[in-house]
Amino acid sequence: MTDTPAAHPHTSEIDLREKLAHIDQMLADHDRKRQEMALAPWQVFGTLVVGAAGFFVAGAAFVKVMT
Repeated sequence: MTDTPAAHPHTSEIDLREKLAHIDQMLADHDRKRQEMALAPWQVFGTLVVGAAGFFVAGAAFVKVMT
């Protein structure tokens, strides 16, 4: 028995399906990364705002304790 395409007629079909599945996965990964990059500036801005609020509260508490 040989491993020629005539001996296994569905091998090329399986290879094609695997390639298509791989392409779909790559497209999904690309879309996910593009979406994450679009949200990145908002995440940085939100983190800075929360950090600034934390420093303000800490400063106000420190002033309250010292007076």
